Amino acid sequence: MWLAGAVAVAGIVLAVMALTPDKADAAGTAPTAAAPAPVQVAVTAASARDGGTVDAIRRRGTLRCGVGAVSEYAWRDDTGRMRGFRADFCRALAAVVLDSPDAVEFVSLIASTRFKKLQDGSVDVLVAGVTWTMTREADVGLAFTTPILYDGQGFIARRGSGMERLDDVTTPARVCVIADTTTERNLKAYIRETGLPLTVESRHTQDGTWSAFLSRSCDLITGDRLSLMLARAVRTPDADDYLILPDMISREPLTPAVRGDDPRWESIVRFTIHALLLAEHVGVDQARAAADDAQAETPEARRLLGLDRGAGAAVGLDDAWARRAIATAGHYGELFERTLGNGSRFGLPRGLNALWTDGGLHYPLPLW
Repeated sequence: MWLAGAVAVAGIVLAVMALTPDKADAAGTAPTAAAPAPVQVAVTAASARDGGTVDAIRRRGTLRCGVGAVSEYAWRDDTGRMRGFRADFCRALAAVVLDSPDAVEFVSLIASTRFKKLQDGSVDVLVAGVTWTMTREADVGLAFTTPILYDGQGFIARRGSGMERLDDVTTPARVCVIADTTTERNLKAYIRETGLPLTVESRHTQDGTWSAFLSRSCDLITGDRLSLMLARAVRTPDADDYLILPDMISREPLTPAVRGDDPRWESIVRFTIHALLLAEHVGVDQARAAADDAQAETPEARRLLGLDRGAGAAVGLDDAWARRAIATAGHYGELFERTLGNGSRFGLPRGLNALWTDGGLHYPLPLW
């Protein structure tokens, strides 16, 4: 029931997604590995070997969280502490299952190996800008939880290049893209479909694509628009010299993934996201969740805070699991604003990542 209910709602959300440039004025880091040919990977993960991912995490004492290679979503500050949207979500998961938000081992992964690392048990969860696709779910044997960020594939050009939208490309132009991602696959399909004189220049990492673009080995760079906006803010000498084109050539529901053989762990990751979304909807913020004397009146808020019996026992958690996640990361709006939005160095708008009540696509599932 966990998976069926979530997939049904996710299907509705994805079906109505209409990514438009003004709504998703953001750009993305390495999307996700290109839809591969069927991969027959034996499931040798901890969940298959020893009774469950959660049990393995608790015996180990740490959560192994797979994040992308160094990016604006997860980076180490001058003290060595991991910062960013993905890092804080990993900490929320650690708080849920270990009651210790810092009991996280951050594992940096590149697009070409991240699925293998998840399958072989090197990481417990993949929080690395992975696009949820039917092919990946069916062929690679992954379980996708729920989209944590909605995005779409866009492009950046140098201002003054004469390219203000893709239709302006009339002479051969080179496009930098991360290899082994849906971004690369989408780009190749777009070139075939439109016949535009674009040449694909693939690199294995985000650093590699940006280095090539800034050194003028490429005329354009493509990626998730959120990541492109983030990278433009910190990687370019002057962000105003680089134009995010209005074109959007794909839909990218970026979704934490787990192995497909452990529905209990899948449910915990999925509903941790929904707990953060619900907390924003009902007004349970980080300060309130962290307060020893936290109080609430409404049934949903009381259950989020562990004041009334909740549904944690169904997946082996106590009643305070959601409270720990919120106290660690804040509700979804706080998490976004602090790491990506107006409270960060990036200043991105919520756009598609607002709650449905504010014109976005996020809609929290019932937790009880």
